[in-house]
Amino acid sequence: MAELDSNDAFIDMNKLIFGIGQVQQITGVSGRQLRYWEEQGYIQSISQKKGAAREYSLHTLFFIFHVTRFLNNGFTLQAAVDRAKKFDRQLPVLRQFLRAQLQGVNIDDDQSVLDFGYVDSSHTQRIYGVVKDGETFFRIENVD
Repeated sequence: MAELDSNDAFIDMNKLIFGIGQVQQITGVSGRQLRYWEEQGYIQSISQKKGAAREYSLHTLFFIFHVTRFLNNGFTLQAAVDRAKKFDRQLPVLRQFLRAQLQGVNIDDDQSVLDFGYVDSSHTQRIYGVVKDGETFFRIENVD
């Protein structure tokens, strides 16, 4: 199983910057829509000099992606933004949990296994998350 170090560096999402054209190409959202969303306060471009092309952080790119996903599922713009904000608030919690608990990942031809470490303080059982044939489930194993 590939071991993960909790001190491993993670990418600072705010340092990855995309121009408005790249955001349009990646998300399929038009420049007009992006400017409207910005006017409404739904998204924010990176501060820049007047007249310069708009730029967005990777974090904002993901937010735009999620708004678009909710719009494509039939939500109004406001409802899509609200759902994307809720999802955005959940990500740091998920990131913190995975950074602290994930001990390693093993990827084989037929399944992938995530090692979440010991279940109990006596270290008698470990819990694994398994991805196999498009399904996900947990497996608890006794440690000898």
